[in-house]
Amino acid sequence: MSLRVRLTLYYTGVLALCLFLFVFGLYNLANLYLEQQTDRMLVSTSLQVISGFQVIDDPVHLNGEIVLPNVNVFSSPWVYLQVIDVKGNVVTKSLNLGEQTLPHDSRTIDAVKAGRPVFTNSEADGETLRIYNSPIIIQGQLAAVLQVGRSQQMQRILVASIAKFLGLFSLLILALSAGLGFILARVALAPVERVTNVAAHISETQDLGKRVEHQGPADEIGRLASTFNKMLERLASARRSLEEAYATQLRFVADVSHELRTPLTTIRGNLELLQRLDTGGDQEQKEILADAVSESGRMMRLVHNLLVIARAEAGRHIDKCPVQLGQVVQAQARLAPLLGETRFETEYLELLEQAVVAGSEDYLKQMLMILMDNAFKFTPPDGLITLAGLHQDGWWGIEVADTGPGIASKDLERIFDRFYQAGNRASGGSGLGLAIAHWIATEHGGRIEVASEVGKGSRFTCWLPAI
Repeated sequence: MSLRVRLTLYYTGVLALCLFLFVFGLYNLANLYLEQQTDRMLVSTSLQVISGFQVIDDPVHLNGEIVLPNVNVFSSPWVYLQVIDVKGNVVTKSLNLGEQTLPHDSRTIDAVKAGRPVFTNSEADGETLRIYNSPIIIQGQLAAVLQVGRSQQMQRILVASIAKFLGLFSLLILALSAGLGFILARVALAPVERVTNVAAHISETQDLGKRVEHQGPADEIGRLASTFNKMLERLASARRSLEEAYATQLRFVADVSHELRTPLTTIRGNLELLQRLDTGGDQEQKEILADAVSESGRMMRLVHNLLVIARAEAGRHIDKCPVQLGQVVQAQARLAPLLGETRFETEYLELLEQAVVAGSEDYLKQMLMILMDNAFKFTPPDGLITLAGLHQDGWWGIEVADTGPGIASKDLERIFDRFYQAGNRASGGSGLGLAIAHWIATEHGGRIEVASEVGKGSRFTCWLPAI
């Protein structure tokens, strides 16, 4: 859920709560006001009726010598009148009551006897009535009780209509507020959206020179844009420093590797010359000389590999031209027996006779030599190394399989990392061979796939796109 939607929901939720409290309070105030108006009307009607009583010869009790007013004059479709004596007997009532009578009980009569008017709520014939019970005092004594009742139905209808109107009005306000809130949130978050777009652009293009354009006030959004721009400036400065240091390091490695090739070649040539000369030295001296020749050769290979890696890191790309892949593979297959004593076989190389790829013949030979050299290095003499040609869906494949110790699954993901050597394949090498082979395959638009099982051997397959 986006921030814009969450802000709209928060705003709408707060507004809904406020509207609910407002409607609830207004509903109760309207209900209370109508009840008070009803009570005032009942009291006023009661006073008018009582003022219409007439007494003849000052009797103490109602015995026909009291002239009752016509209660029907004070009644209406929703107002009912009734006079009862102190025993609860109905003396007179309004005609709109029909056969019904206003409810009363002994507690109400006892309260009225004490001289206190009483309001009661009663149910009669499925209708709620508000009744005002007032005493009729004649010569200081309670002569009768006047009951003035009013139906609450109209009040309920009116209050229900008010609640319905307020509810619909609140829903309309909520809908409008939610829409306007969503638009306002979009406007308010537009600068944040611009910052996000700039960050996404920088992430995709690595262009640290891009900046957030903000023309508004120096509020929270303005400070965010300013802080983001300052951070980009620092990152750009740090990146320039790192690139310069990295470029210097690459130039140093390339220069040193290049400068070391000549003296190392001279040293190895002199050592090999000493080996061929019969100096008459003892066996120990011969072994020392052989070790020196071997180590000088290893140093030359390491320097060569470092030079290739430095060129790759410097962004140098391989110059490509059409290459007959079959001829390259056949040439390397003829050199394979010189790499070791392990039995070597070829399979399906005729598939590659018409194979043409865009690349460099020298680099392809180097990649294939790395894969074959590794196979001979890690496969025992009684094992088997196979070089095979493959073709599938516009791709030419070169497969080098061995029956060596294999590679553990935890090492398969890292064998193409520079200077990394799997635990069961470490043999004093530099750990650069497979990294170089992977780079060469990638430069040719291809890939190297590895399948290996510990104790059974490994299979390296290089796939190159056909022209």
